[in-house]
Order: sequence, then structure tokens, then C-alpha cells
Amino acid sequence: MSPYTIIYAIIAYKLLTTLILPWWIQRGSAKWKLRLKTFTANHDGKVIAGEDKDKLLFIAVPSSGAGRAMDIYDECIEELQKREENFTIEVYVTKSSDDIKNLVVSKDVSGYYGIIVLGGDSSITELIQAPLRQNNGKWMYPPILHLPGGSTNLLSKELHGMKSHKEILRQFSTEQVKHAGVIKLSTDGDDSSSIYATHVAFHGIGRHMLVEAEKHRHGMYSVFGTPALMSIILKTVFSPPNKDESPYFALLIASTRNFAGGMDSGFGMDLFDDKLVMLHAKQYNGPFRYIKELMINMSTGELARQYFTSTLPEGVEVKIGEKFTFKDHDFHFILDGTSTVSQKGRTVTVESVQESIPYFVL
Repeated sequence: MSPYTIIYAIIAYKLLTTLILPWWIQRGSAKWKLRLKTFTANHDGKVIAGEDKDKLLFIAVPSSGAGRAMDIYDECIEELQKREENFTIEVYVTKSSDDIKNLVVSKDVSGYYGIIVLGGDSSITELIQAPLRQNNGKWMYPPILHLPGGSTNLLSKELHGMKSHKEILRQFSTEQVKHAGVIKLSTDGDDSSSIYATHVAFHGIGRHMLVEAEKHRHGMYSVFGTPALMSIILKTVFSPPNKDESPYFALLIASTRNFAGGMDSGFGMDLFDDKLVMLHAKQYNGPFRYIKELMINMSTGELARQYFTSTLPEGVEVKIGEKFTFKDHDFHFILDGTSTVSQKGRTVTVESVQESIPYFVL
């Protein structure tokens, strides 16, 4: 290879990283914001009249899944209109995370038969915070139907398996409502500041992954979609910000599907069981061991088999129960991929609240 080739390659790389890529991301981000604005203008407040006296509130979260919610919106409305109930559908398009957080407490939803949320895991989490905090962990509003409009859609997979949005809308029953549990995080017995998760609370490397991904929500992620998200996550796995953070673990409602992205993780529990909380601890010992022991072993059921036969690898720990209390540790949690809570130097209690949220199921 000639010296000129090397020089040209260096110049090309510098141009790509300092000029072309930033311009491309800025351009894509501007198009993304315009798309959000246009979608909101076209659909927010729309009422689709039906013969049925019962109304459905259809909440669309357009920023979910790098635009996936917008992509499948029309298909969702069409499927709803095909149902024999012929519901009247009122559409509400969220404008920000603060908007969805205050939606139920600021808008009278008592007159609706059900609430459909087209969004990701974080959309449900943001929706439930204020109502659950006001009612000690209980949802006092119409049942929720969650449609997979996000990136990972772990809650939808937990509730509906691997069904698509069309299949869910065809098969959900207005007579079938089940109450699922949530995770409640509180500090020093202060219920007024409690925060709730529908299925998972990450600490450690999982938190770092999600924080990095969130930084790029309106940049790389909005332009390049899921591939950008995966590259951000892998970069964090191979070079975590704090390798000595101890322990790297995830606290979650232990289920057969949610953590494993739809695969059977082998623990034999789901959102509707009594003992819902699992503490899964793993010290960081390099990226490949982390991927194998925490990700692959969970999704194949190998971790569950090792747990039940008491042959867990060194540095891996699993505990199952209804409540865990931690003292003298600085915790930084990410709930369901979005809500961050930091409890520095305080006692943190993580517990399950059973039969909290009513969901329409298949």
C-alpha cells in the first residue's frame, strides 16, 4: 500500500466523521421532527365514529421505535374498524414524555371502555407513574391494550407472545381482562416518591446501555433506526463507563419471556404470578462472558437450569422473591428503558405490587 493511499484514507475518514456524518444526522433529525409534527397535526384529536356506544381512547406515541408507531398507525386503526364491536375511537397523539405522564390525571378517561397504547415499553411506564403513585400502586382507570410500537416491545411480548399488532387487534377480547403486577421502587418508606416499572428495572451495565441509547433518540437512532441502537449497546458492553461498578445486575419481574425478548427463559413465572421480582446479579468480567452469562444463558433457559440445580457460574447470582431491600449503596435505575431514578446513599426497597394494572389479553 502506497503512502498516498494511506493519506487519502485518513482524509476520507476525517471528512466522513467530522463533516458528512454530522451533516447527515442533522439533516435526518430535521426530517424526523417535521415528520412528528405532521403526524400530530393529521391525527391528534381525530374521532372515528362507530355504532358502539363504548369509546376507546387510542394513544399514539409517534416517537416510539424510531417511527415504528407512525408506520403501523393506519394498519392499527383499520384492524380496529373491522371488529364486530364497531367501537368509536378517539385518537390522542402525545407531544412529549411529560404529556403522556400527565395524560390520565389531567384528562377524564372514566368514560372510555378501554385505553389502547401504540408505543414502546417506556410509553406504558410513563403513562402509569402518576396514577399509580396517587393510588398506592393500583390502576383505577379503564383496562389497557398495549400494541408493539417500540423498539424491543418486551411488555407486549410478555402479554401477547410474539403476536404482531394486527394479530393482537384481531384476537384481543373485550371480556378478557387480567391484572398484572408492577415493580415498585421506594426509598426509606417514602411512598409519595415511589416509581413503578411494568417489567424491568436495570442497574449497572444495562443502565449504561439505555442511557447511551437515549442520548441518540433524536439523532442517530431517528436516522438509522435499530442498527444504530444495536451498535450503541454493543459499544457499551465492550467498553462500559464503570467496569468496577458492583454488582452489575438487573432487577425485574421474573417471567418466561420479557427479559429474553420473547424467548422462554425457563423461570416459569410471568406478570400474573405472586412472586414477581428477580434479582439477577452479574459482575462484569469482560464483554464475552457478560454476553454469554447474562444474555445468551437467559434467553436459552440455561441460566434457569443452572439456578434450579445450584450450579451457577462463579460471579452470577439469581434470587427470586416479592421484596428486596438494599442499604448503603448508590443505585441508579432505569425503568423499562426510559425513567431514571437515582438513590444515592439511601435505603432502597424493590417490591412487587400484585394485580396492579388491568390489561386486555388474547
